Amino acid sequence: MVMDTSDCGDAEAWLAAYDDYLHRMLGAAKATRVRYLRTARRFVGACLGSASAPWAGLSVAQVTAFIQQETASKSGHGRAAPACAVRSFLRFLAWRGVGPGGLDRAIPPMRRARHASLPPRLAPAELVRLLDQPGDHPAAWRDRAILLLLGRLGLRAGEIVALGLDDIDWRAGLLRLPPGKSRRERVLPLSQEVGCALADYLWHGRPAHPSRRLFLTATKPPRGFDHTSAVTRIVQRSLRRAGIAVGRLTAAHMLRHTAASAMVNRGASFHQVADVLGHRSLATTGIYAKLDLDALAPVALPWSGGAQ
Repeated sequence: MVMDTSDCGDAEAWLAAYDDYLHRMLGAAKATRVRYLRTARRFVGACLGSASAPWAGLSVAQVTAFIQQETASKSGHGRAAPACAVRSFLRFLAWRGVGPGGLDRAIPPMRRARHASLPPRLAPAELVRLLDQPGDHPAAWRDRAILLLLGRLGLRAGEIVALGLDDIDWRAGLLRLPPGKSRRERVLPLSQEVGCALADYLWHGRPAHPSRRLFLTATKPPRGFDHTSAVTRIVQRSLRRAGIAVGRLTAAHMLRHTAASAMVNRGASFHQVADVLGHRSLATTGIYAKLDLDALAPVALPWSGGAQ
């Protein structure tokens, strides 16, 4: 059942209130809010189908049917995402006193093997090829700086979008990231490679503009990125130019995994990696525990059965 958008004032008002709840009460990142709102809007249309929003009449059967429909064609983390969004929306309705309390607990956890496989990432040689693409036009200077922030420091696409000129402490060689998904400020050291790329972009690539946003579009008039999809497109375009075939796994988050993998393989502790990436739990960082089998081979115990 599809929601009649010609008469959805009441439902849209509740969805706007839910977005405010995510932002002000939970401190959710913009990308999370957009994703949760998209699912909540489909949920409202499927379960209610009108603007009158009779929240108290929501049933376990309705919620379960919607979750099953949303997850039918998904795999991996995608199976858990709709349940998380609906569970959050139901908690919001109960918090506002208009929905049945405890209905969120009727949503069963989506079972998936934790850390069953490593996230997609580039090999060291592929990352070098990605970063060494020639180009001296403004967009090339900008794109290289962005790729380095993603692939060396592990920034999220949303953090790239939000970065400002004032977030760079050139004297101390630090990059300050405001509270985001982790709800706390992060301060990262600027390596010479990343710092030089940022300086090159500011000198040669960034147009003169009063905006304090660090990265601007190459179109005229220039402006800050509107969404994380702009960063994803830069990564996708750069991968194609470098001749790196990764199928559909072309999101900017892949370079974040690449940075984390490199840190672990260089001997960084999970706690150090978690601090750099801004993970709220070491369990999240634990996915990188199965890295670099070649590096582990020399320290493996010999097998008593001998070579086969």
